[in-house]
Amino acid sequence: MTKKKQGALTGLALLAISLPLVFGLTQAPIQTWDEARQAVNAFEMLRSGGHWLVTTFGHQPDLGNTKPPLLIWLQALSMSVLGPGELAVRLPSLLAALGTVGLLHGAGRAVGRPAWGLLAGAILTTTQGYLGPHLARSGDYEALLCLWVLGQVLATFAYAETGRRRYLAGAAAAVAGAVLTKGVAGLLGLPALALYILWTKRLWATLRRPAFWLAAGGAVALPALYYVLRERALPGYWAAVAANELGGRFGHNLSATTQPLLYHVQNLLRYQLRPCWPLLPVAGLLLAVGPATAARRLGGLAGFFALSWLLLITIAKTKLEWYPAPMLPPLALLLALGLGLGYQRARGWLKAKSLAGRQPWLGLGLALALLAVPYALTARRLLRERHDYTTWGGMTSYGTYLRHYPAPPAGARPLLVYYPTDAGGAWAMQYYQEVLAERGLAVVRCGPDSLPAGLAPGRRVLVCLPHLRARLVRRYAVRLVRQREVCTEYEVQGPAPKAAN
Repeated sequence: MTKKKQGALTGLALLAISLPLVFGLTQAPIQTWDEARQAVNAFEMLRSGGHWLVTTFGHQPDLGNTKPPLLIWLQALSMSVLGPGELAVRLPSLLAALGTVGLLHGAGRAVGRPAWGLLAGAILTTTQGYLGPHLARSGDYEALLCLWVLGQVLATFAYAETGRRRYLAGAAAAVAGAVLTKGVAGLLGLPALALYILWTKRLWATLRRPAFWLAAGGAVALPALYYVLRERALPGYWAAVAANELGGRFGHNLSATTQPLLYHVQNLLRYQLRPCWPLLPVAGLLLAVGPATAARRLGGLAGFFALSWLLLITIAKTKLEWYPAPMLPPLALLLALGLGLGYQRARGWLKAKSLAGRQPWLGLGLALALLAVPYALTARRLLRERHDYTTWGGMTSYGTYLRHYPAPPAGARPLLVYYPTDAGGAWAMQYYQEVLAERGLAVVRCGPDSLPAGLAPGRRVLVCLPHLRARLVRRYAVRLVRQREVCTEYEVQGPAPKAAN
């Protein structure tokens, strides 16, 4: 096959691999909880007039979210180009996910098996957890963290294989990027990588190299500079970091629920690694008995790294659904390399049976057979999401309505939004309230037990949940203005004939 044809096929494969990441990316509104918080941080930073060091929420310093602001900076820059909206909030995560696919392809090329790198990318983008909340299709930290952490793994492997200084610099850059993305979580993979360097008998030689200390100094200096400047800008930040990250989440349960010790193992099997997890033991066995090649060594590092990460998050007291996220790209690579070695053995068997002519089609057929069901399940899920206005609860329906709200006429009264007052819902509403205010629509919020008495005729009220709608119509006579999916906008006509609480 000519290089031109090979390049065209590689491009088509990358396009198919990336399609699940981009398809219908803006269909869902800003999600409750963390995506909404980051969106507010980024929007307020963009409108702050140059204050890009201290993140804010509700235009007050945000000490509830103590993570460094690399993601927030990228989202604010994205908003400055595209305007505030779902695409701008999610674009940094999308680019990080595409970069992760590119790194997996590059890893395959580095061990002389580019097709296996493509297979790793396809496995990753059809894995349920990687496309779920908090990851590749969401404006959260995890997709960017996954990119940096995979960069740490691959740079460490490349350095162990070649000893070249540039890979030390690459690993240092990946460490700094991970810390600037999610603080101490960006360091969780370093024990496994240090042990791998020790196992390859390069540790002591590495410690004697000035290039190592220069790279390590750079990896520490950039995040440290941010933390120092941030603390100087608003004292108390470091104390919040220490309480939240430095022992806080590890030694104490900071989540709303208590999970069993093996929660993350159950989560990987039931959700994060579906539907490919049954192939992990097969791939691991094929790697274990395979020849001593670079592909086998890379697969071994990927598996060891994933186990180390799993151990650390299992020991930690706080256990959240997305904590295993940085394991997913290395595990996809392990699967691809292990199955690739199995394919090599199949080729040898065909050759021994004088069936060599069938070899060119064997790899393609096996890859398509392996990916057919995961890709079909992924396509069905994404198509269903296009017609499902919520992914994380009823509050999302308010965002579905408000993001399409038409430009109000001059002098229009504020829109009263009647909604549940849970924290995550408030964050999503805060984002749309600030964005719509810039478009000329004033939004006033009230909770389920605080519907104002004596609303004047002509006042418009938005309600999306049935029990709140029932309360509204019991208290006021209303006229339907417009309806979208489950959300209804009413105009108050006056008190209901028989007002009731």
